[in-house]
Amino acid sequence: MKSSRLAAVAALSSVLLVSACSGSEGDGSSSSEDASASQSSGGGGGQDDAQSSGADDDTVTAEAEGVASVDTDEAEAIAADLLTKAAKVSNGDGNEITSDAKAAYRGHAYYAALAADQLEEIEGEPPVRDLITDPVEPTVLAISRDDGEFPLLMLVQTVPESGPPELYVMASPDEPENFRIVWWAPMLPGTDIGTFDRRTVGSPILREGAGDLARSPQKVYAALADSIDYPVGEPFKAKTNGYAPAVREAAAEQADEVSEQAELTESNELRTRMYTFYREDGSAVSFAALKRETEFDVRDGMELTPPESFLVFNDDEAITGRARLNTYVYMALALPQDDSRPEMVAVREQLVSAVGS
Repeated sequence: MKSSRLAAVAALSSVLLVSACSGSEGDGSSSSEDASASQSSGGGGGQDDAQSSGADDDTVTAEAEGVASVDTDEAEAIAADLLTKAAKVSNGDGNEITSDAKAAYRGHAYYAALAADQLEEIEGEPPVRDLITDPVEPTVLAISRDDGEFPLLMLVQTVPESGPPELYVMASPDEPENFRIVWWAPMLPGTDIGTFDRRTVGSPILREGAGDLARSPQKVYAALADSIDYPVGEPFKAKTNGYAPAVREAAAEQADEVSEQAELTESNELRTRMYTFYREDGSAVSFAALKRETEFDVRDGMELTPPESFLVFNDDEAITGRARLNTYVYMALALPQDDSRPEMVAVREQLVSAVGS
């Protein structure tokens, strides 16, 4: 390929910063605050004595009733343990990280972590973190309320020394000792995760359908996924803080660049599992992963030269038929109770495999 779709993906984070700061979607959004100051009010909402953010002093808020599915102290210990294991995965290489990766992640998040490690040979390794002098100090924002159903869930935030805060969803299919990271992404500049019910009473979890929301998370994500396909699908009204326009623009530029050699198509499909936490005000934040397939169909008599990132997963150095890049896209959307637009608050892309011949 004359230039990789991945080059566009790699540059996407800087595009997002510009787009988010400029309000490029024409949605009237205000300028972004400094990313390091983008601490969510959910950091306060996760505290046991948290009050509704922005409420008037004389407003009386109904006290939530219930009990969290995991004790607060235990939740904090679990979060610190899992994120320490995740840091060890980032610090290590190759086969040495497998056991820590299995202990830290589950499902597609596990495979995404292994793929990120493989790509370090061309993208460079992240700085090594000294876990003794610089231990992981997460904040548990929300714990699922005990409703007799599974998985048990926790929403956790960390604040790196540089860059925006990062959000993590941790899930257990049964017991607290089986929690693993199932989703994570950095927050977009200027966004807010919101305020949740006290951790001791837990946050209600939307497990199916629309619940008290105007639209179900599944329908919202499916529509958003269709809107960032290439050729461009149906438009969808959501505030993505620059992300959706950047994805569409990158795909169009890539398609134009290889148009003589190949036809490009890009499809995004919602993974079945979503994790949706109700916030204190009745709105919600939902976490999901899309699987993106970027396919190059080579024209007769033509040939594409794949980039280094493709060769990490596939050793075909000349593509004369088809090539496909598979990427997981981790998204978090704030979902209102009414018909107003959802807002993207976090996103991450991770190339996980490539095939071609």
